[in-house]
Amino acid sequence: MHVSRDAAGRQDGQAAGKETTVHPRPLHMLGEAVKRQYRVWTNISRRRAMAEAYRPIVRGFLLPGAAYYFLVTWLHWQDESGAEFVILGGISLLTAVLYTAFRWGLLPRGRTSLKRLEAVGFTTNLLMYSNVLAYMLLHFEEQKLIYFVLMAVVFSTTGVTLRATLASVILSIGSLFWFSAQASPDVAQQFVFIGLATSFAAFGMASLLRKAIMRQIDARLLADQLAARDSLTGIANRRSVFSRIEELVEEQKPFWVGILDLDGFKSINDIYGHAVGDHVLCEVVERLKLRQRSDVEFGRIGGDEFAIVIEGEPSEIEVAAFGNSLIADISRDYELQPLVLTVSGTIGFAQFPTMGSTARQIYEKSDFALYRGKQFARHQAVIFTVNQDKEMRESLALERALREARMEEEFHLLFQPQYDVAAGKVVSFEALARWQSPRLGPVRPDRFIRAAERAGLIQQVTRILFGKALDALELWPEDITVSFNLSAQDLADRAFIFSLVAQVHKRQISPTRIEFEITETAVMKDIAASRVLLEDLSSAGFKIALDDFGSGYSSFEYIDQLPLNKVKIDKSFVRKVADSATSREIVAGIITLCRNLGLKCVLEGVETESEMSTLSALSPQLIQGYLYGKPMPQRDVLSLLLLGEVKDLKATVA
Repeated sequence: MHVSRDAAGRQDGQAAGKETTVHPRPLHMLGEAVKRQYRVWTNISRRRAMAEAYRPIVRGFLLPGAAYYFLVTWLHWQDESGAEFVILGGISLLTAVLYTAFRWGLLPRGRTSLKRLEAVGFTTNLLMYSNVLAYMLLHFEEQKLIYFVLMAVVFSTTGVTLRATLASVILSIGSLFWFSAQASPDVAQQFVFIGLATSFAAFGMASLLRKAIMRQIDARLLADQLAARDSLTGIANRRSVFSRIEELVEEQKPFWVGILDLDGFKSINDIYGHAVGDHVLCEVVERLKLRQRSDVEFGRIGGDEFAIVIEGEPSEIEVAAFGNSLIADISRDYELQPLVLTVSGTIGFAQFPTMGSTARQIYEKSDFALYRGKQFARHQAVIFTVNQDKEMRESLALERALREARMEEEFHLLFQPQYDVAAGKVVSFEALARWQSPRLGPVRPDRFIRAAERAGLIQQVTRILFGKALDALELWPEDITVSFNLSAQDLADRAFIFSLVAQVHKRQISPTRIEFEITETAVMKDIAASRVLLEDLSSAGFKIALDDFGSGYSSFEYIDQLPLNKVKIDKSFVRKVADSATSREIVAGIITLCRNLGLKCVLEGVETESEMSTLSALSPQLIQGYLYGKPMPQRDVLSLLLLGEVKDLKATVA
């Protein structure tokens, strides 16, 4: 094919242009390689790893080196005199003393910076060099030129960094060439070749050693990097987060730590499975990353718990606003066709150093702020306050006592009767948890239950107390039931609840004799999951009671949504019926509502005959209060039940 010269030129130019695009210029490639290498060598983690790798080499050399130069000092004392002894003996003694000081003073056991290690290594080489140099200047001996060769070999391993190694070896070989000029021509020629060979050998040894060390460093850094990442979400894991917090504390840099706990996530796992739950967690992390900045790091420290580290000194208002924006982001719907799921979160924040001086203190305080948020400010960011400090210390002391408690011995139950007005007898008992601590004395239930929830011990407490309730129930008549309280954490764990059910079946106790009491607070965390669990319990024959009815804003909603058998009217209403027409009407309305819905209704806190006289006009069904019995131990329950049987028998005979 014929192609004109111009066309050919254009084709060549186009081809050249394409070739230039595919293959970058060598200088450009070299520059990029240098930049990459510079970033590698200035990486903080790599420098720290290099220091850790070279530190035992330098430190291990110093002790035998000090011993050697103490010996050299003694030999100089034997062989030298006058000014020569002062010079040579002084330099060798100074070297021995400094080597010792370097080992025990500048390089103690523990972490050492690469900069300090390089300085110590180079100074060590200079001291060694000064001994040989001084001797050769005072006593030039051709055979002693070999010392410069030996030093170059030693310097190849103790230089630490490449620049220190180059400087030390060049100084040693350069001195060898300079002193060789004073020797005979044959000896000088020999040592010139020896010096050149030593230079290549020293640099080769240094390169091989550094290459081997760097390979180990790279492998360890890669392993550390993988170990520092959460395998599911790819963000920092618990170990990495706490390591970073420790570093910031060590460097005395101010920062905030936030702990984010997802609300409603556990029910997603329970209902839809872990695959869906994992997908939601990954989506939560993607939304968190949208808020990530150079001064903000996120990490996953638990199943559905995340840490937020904010470096610097933003104000409490700024931190709270940032936390609330994160909660708003993760609270948007998660569309996993055909599912549309919702989770939210609560965050607790604490600041270093104003709220604590150690990493542990800061974490504990942010965790306590989260706990307070879960109680009183769900779906919000909560800042730890000075007012919470005393409460937290008391709570931690309580947790420690709880962890060390002999729960089987120290925990027990009291039973308060529920009196059936129409039947004129006791038909049920509420099991009330009590803790008699050898260290703290009697501890209020509301305090130790909260402490057990914080410490992750609530299920252990519940299991022990439920077993004691079943022990009591086995001794009661068949028509007497027991009412047992479940905490929010108990209800959140389906497997745990059905482990209690298994205890009942194992003892061959009828489920109809057991009533699980729940509170509005316990079910409001996840009404959907709670409803499914309670329906399963109801289907199995257990009774469900809603406690403290009227104390919350949405209790009527729960009556509609939950499979209830009984409602307990909060004592705050009952106590006012004698003096408040409004309270009287509210109680009357609830009693009527329960009757119409086929629910039993319990009036709590009835203490006096005057209160009972007023309530009688409202036709109550069940009464629980001091008027019909205070909380009592098992032996008194048996006496009360026996007395009731005797009264029934007398009435029959009459």
